[in-house]
Amino acid sequence: MRVKVARRHQITIPEEIRRKAKICVGDTVDVSYKDGKIRVEKIDEDWDNVMKSTQSSWSEHPQFKNMVDAVEIVDWMRGKP
Repeated sequence: MRVKVARRHQITIPEEIRRKAKICVGDTVDVSYKDGKIRVEKIDEDWDNVMKSTQSSWSEHPQFKNMVDAVEIVDWMRGKP
């Protein structure tokens, strides 16, 4: 889809694209430029996805390697049982 760049260098993401990408007011997007192309990507800040991405992050650490995720590590650091 083609859109025009507005006076303040802003663009509007067409409704059809917003619906498909599930982009809503207040969401965060990442804008990057590579190989002559501009890419706009929604940042998924869903807590479950963040937790999945931290699993095994500390696999080499002597204490943290047996912990499941970042929540367990933070709880341990705070002295929670």
